[in-house]
Amino acid sequence: MEKKRKIPYGVMNWAELVRECFVVDNTGYIRELEAIKTPVFLRPKRFGKSVVCSMLAHYYDINLKDRFDELFGKMDIGRNPTPLRNSFLVLQLDFSTIQVGTLAEIENRFWSNVKGAVNYLTVKYRELADWSGVKTATAPAECIDKVREVIRENSLPPLYVIIDEYDNFTNELVVSGRDIEYNAVCGHDAKGDAARESFLKAFFKSLKAGLADGTVGRTYFTGVLPITLDDLSSGFNVGTVVSLNSELLNLAGFTQAQVERYVDDIYAEHGFDRSNREAVLADLKAFYDGYCFVPDAEPLYNSTICNWYLFNFVSNKGRQPSLVIDANVRTDVGWFRRLAQTNANALEKVRAYVERGEGERADPGGLSAKFGRAKFFSKEFFPYALYYLGLLTFRSPFRLDIPNLTIKNMFVDYYDELSEVTNVDEARRAFGDAVESLALADGTWKALFDAYWLHYVKARIPAQAFDKMNENFFRTTFTSRCLDWLAPYYSFETEYNSSEGRCDFLAIPKPGSARPAMVIEFKYFTNAAAGKGNVLGRSEPDAETVDQAYAYKKALARRPGWNHPIAATVVEVCGNSGYNWFDLPE
Repeated sequence: MEKKRKIPYGVMNWAELVRECFVVDNTGYIRELEAIKTPVFLRPKRFGKSVVCSMLAHYYDINLKDRFDELFGKMDIGRNPTPLRNSFLVLQLDFSTIQVGTLAEIENRFWSNVKGAVNYLTVKYRELADWSGVKTATAPAECIDKVREVIRENSLPPLYVIIDEYDNFTNELVVSGRDIEYNAVCGHDAKGDAARESFLKAFFKSLKAGLADGTVGRTYFTGVLPITLDDLSSGFNVGTVVSLNSELLNLAGFTQAQVERYVDDIYAEHGFDRSNREAVLADLKAFYDGYCFVPDAEPLYNSTICNWYLFNFVSNKGRQPSLVIDANVRTDVGWFRRLAQTNANALEKVRAYVERGEGERADPGGLSAKFGRAKFFSKEFFPYALYYLGLLTFRSPFRLDIPNLTIKNMFVDYYDELSEVTNVDEARRAFGDAVESLALADGTWKALFDAYWLHYVKARIPAQAFDKMNENFFRTTFTSRCLDWLAPYYSFETEYNSSEGRCDFLAIPKPGSARPAMVIEFKYFTNAAAGKGNVLGRSEPDAETVDQAYAYKKALARRPGWNHPIAATVVEVCGNSGYNWFDLPE
């Protein structure tokens, strides 16, 4: 029996990927990258950047010339390779492993990182020259200089220098507020002015000198932010940020067509029952899609967390995974606090996103490919800072918004953390009882909402917040609470986009369940509006909202392969005074 391919979650080595795993072929972008000598590609964390680094390392390594067909023969670039293939000595570094500490510890760890990578290079190319002199180097820049010297004296092919997560450790200094150490690492004094030749600046200056004399042929860096590159100033002012180039937007990440083809290949190779295919695609879209890095671009899926889901899907023998949110993708709330400058500002911003569903106004000309730390932390740049961290994305040329349910759930976590909620355990127990009843017995969605209302809304949310809220708060926070408990039993979507509009809340039972799907349409009234209209005294819901709920129900029933009964409910929330729950007749 032929061995089945693996899902490449946690696999970043290109040779292993091609030999053992499903591969989404983005090799064609190598041609576009070659038009730029020093590309810098920035994306949020866990977006597949490391795989691209390994792909380039294998493509350009002179030692792998005889393995080109094995590594790329079935790929786009293999069918039409570039003249530069397999023509460099590749120096590959990964700065994500450098831990922060004291300034001396950071310098020592950086030196160990560079020394290890260079030692590997000298072993890999030991037959080409005598590299013994390189081992006498005592600092990173000197080490690079000595490698360049060997290349020059022996007329060797130039270096292709690949650095993955070039800014990982400097970003840790930034988010933790260690500005003195950050300035020192980048070669600045306490005020941020150029002061001395730091170890990091000297290292990049050596690469820049190599580009000038030809001993370094090309470089490729990945990271999250351009601020370290900018703050190094003359240390490496030749890097070209290509993240916003229309030709390279899809270098990392998956398109809709790629995801569908990938999922179909998995079903075919493993022989899984395809009856849940649409449900799997709906999960992937709801939780991992929606990243538009320039206005009007095709939305992209986060490839790494797509692989995480599909790895669990295959491990689960073709059943939808119980967990749909990879905790490793979470951006630390410390970033949010620093960007907002105070806890009060951070909480107000999170409230705008969670309570009111407000995005951020985007100036089409405001997104900059390169900027320093000062601009990154400026008030006017706040929305774009969140964009670079993957927390906001373009919804239109003039609007930035949250991309998907994974990030929405993260914002609810921020909301709880910044609000300093103290009764979390009590609320979880009360909600858990209602969840258990709904999942395993004859409990109702209304009982679940009752528990959410009593132990989350009433117990945690300050009364003044209800004057500014809208339906977004309830669809977002109720969904987040449900995800914490009910993901093994239901798939969830908020603002499900159908031909009839956007449904507030949708819970779809996992295949094999006899439970009905649940459509909830929320209608919100402030305390004042509810009292004026005597909303809590109603015996039936607002007719327009009922029509919307029925329309969403019909649209849902038209989904390909749909075979579930559907229940629909209208919930009229009246500030913090109470709510009406209306189950609609079939």
